[in-house]
Amino acid sequence: MKTQLDSLRKQIDGIDESIVNLLAERMKVVKKVGEYKKTNNIPSFDKKRWQEILKSKRGYIKKIWKTIHNEALKIEKLL
Repeated sequence: MKTQLDSLRKQIDGIDESIVNLLAERMKVVKKVGEYKKTNNIPSFDKKRWQEILKSKRGYIKKIWKTIHNEALKIEKLL
């Protein structure tokens, strides 16, 4: 039983690592978006786009997405 639990935990660890890597990659693209917006005098926050994105998210995913979005806005505003 412990072996099965260890195996499942290793799977979770691998998934977590993938999530972290994808989020890091996403934030690199966010930085490029922020630079583009700054160069072209476009506001960081696009309410219409954000509302469209939120419509497609449910439950805990919506909560996670709000956190990701807030961090992305912080990056854009720092540029």
